[in-house]
Amino acid sequence: MAEEIEILGLGPNGLAVGMGPHTALVPMPLLEREMMEVTKDGAEEWAAAQRFELAQAIGKLVKGEVPPAPFDGMVLEAEA
Repeated sequence: MAEEIEILGLGPNGLAVGMGPHTALVPMPLLEREMMEVTKDGAEEWAAAQRFELAQAIGKLVKGEVPPAPFDGMVLEAEA
């Protein structure tokens, strides 16, 4: 079972999401394709609705794999 996604916040480069010790960035271009206007609340609602897909994408990034589109633009940021 996938770990729980933590929404860490929206910045100028995109939305930071965490899963366990891993942090990934959902880039702004991906968010812009998914919603008409990117707002903090909108991005957080989108991430909450996509939590399963985001968890799978982070899992692939941790393994050195590329997540499926549209999550293939995500970048693994850091480990705590």
